[in-house]
Amino acid sequence: MIEESQRVRIDGHLLHRLVMHPEKMLPVKAVALFYHGQGDYAERYLDVLGPFTKRGVRCVVTELPGHGRSPGRRGHCGDPELLDAVIEDTLSSMTLMEGLPYGVMGHSMGGLLAVRHLILSGMGKWPVPEFVWLSSPLMRPGYRRAPFYLKLIRWLAPVVPSLTVSTGVKPQMCRVESGDGSGETEKLPPKHKLWHNRVSMGWGAALLDFEQFVADSLDQIPVDVPLLYTQGADDPICLAELARDVFERLPSTDKQYHELEGMLHEPFRGEGSEELFARLKHWLDGLG
Repeated sequence: MIEESQRVRIDGHLLHRLVMHPEKMLPVKAVALFYHGQGDYAERYLDVLGPFTKRGVRCVVTELPGHGRSPGRRGHCGDPELLDAVIEDTLSSMTLMEGLPYGVMGHSMGGLLAVRHLILSGMGKWPVPEFVWLSSPLMRPGYRRAPFYLKLIRWLAPVVPSLTVSTGVKPQMCRVESGDGSGETEKLPPKHKLWHNRVSMGWGAALLDFEQFVADSLDQIPVDVPLLYTQGADDPICLAELARDVFERLPSTDKQYHELEGMLHEPFRGEGSEELFARLKHWLDGLG
């Protein structure tokens, strides 16, 4: 994998974009747009996207405002118009796309954004992707939140859109600690300086709108796009029972669901992650 950091100016925002190229001896046969999770950063997915670059897929992660190396208030991603501008900037870049087929992928919040992208492509807004990977997608960002709290977000969003609160996500909710065979467990590594668990009122309201849009529009998904859905069985953030329900309602004719026993919100980290990568590689090999 060859890493390339870029700075792109989109709608007045200076954003960090990380491009992961296949090694020079590998011909690039496709491009994958990867949506990061809330509070995440592009470098978090270097190992995760390795199976793609090893198969000739160039991977592109554009950090939204307030994330990773993109400036801005932590947790305030802008608005849906900026999100769409980021997508269109990527898809229109001849340097990145080169007229190649492309795929859409995302983890957690990014999984929700990937489904939204797929639906909008089915509605004709963007070209239809050739493949989709949903990693523990946050399909119900309002789940387990009191109705009053959700109403408060919508009330505050137009008044103080950049006001942020904690998402409640903690590192121990994301990965399984590794054991050394002695009954002791390896402590989780310190929190990365680029990671945070903040979300703004404005972006929180946008996520609730995305949730409703996706729930109302699943039938607009192009049915013949190969789709992989991976989910940790013990995920405390995106619950497996919700994932199974969403997967059953997807109209895709070429879809796979893999629920990984004992895994949390990031099945690609920590003990047991080898199963996720085995499933992912098998699916990729099947795409040809």
